[in-house]
Amino acid sequence: MAKKSKTTTHWLQTTAVRVTRVHFVYVAAYIASIIVFDMWNLYTHTAIAQLWTAAGLMLAVNTVLWYIARMNFSNKNIYGAIVLFLIVADIIFASYNVLWQRGLASKSVMLFAVPIITAAALRSRSTLLATTTLCAAAYSTVSVRYFFQHYGESYRVELYGTVGFYCAIFFVLAGLLAIIILPRTERF
Repeated sequence: MAKKSKTTTHWLQTTAVRVTRVHFVYVAAYIASIIVFDMWNLYTHTAIAQLWTAAGLMLAVNTVLWYIARMNFSNKNIYGAIVLFLIVADIIFASYNVLWQRGLASKSVMLFAVPIITAAALRSRSTLLATTTLCAAAYSTVSVRYFFQHYGESYRVELYGTVGFYCAIFFVLAGLLAIIILPRTERF
């Protein structure tokens, strides 16, 4: 009788694989929205090409990271690095979308929740706070840059109020996730 080989996987590997799998759904939803916007002629052909390129790059990065995450490495920190690389890609992707959609007028601010939630999967408060800080820095930088490149599209008080509000919400989200991922030993 043949004995089945039992392979053990480290929780970081399982997390990296799962996070990259969910990102396939994320990119698919993004692509579906592009198709809908194109069908209704809401965006120009140039805009569709730019957004499709961003989606293609995100899909390519995610696919490579998913493939690497499925490999067995003796150094388990590689899986954490995969998730961190994906977080950076998410922040760049969200920043591009916010810039493309007119900075503080963008509806893509929600995309910054993806890297924050992805960071929570690593179960590290410092990673979660660092990611949230990077998201706040990226969002505020892109919004302020767009504002001053297209001065007069809105008011400064709206710029700083909106940027401050969304950055605060990023930290509220991180705080709530920290409570969920790092529970205290007490149970009710």
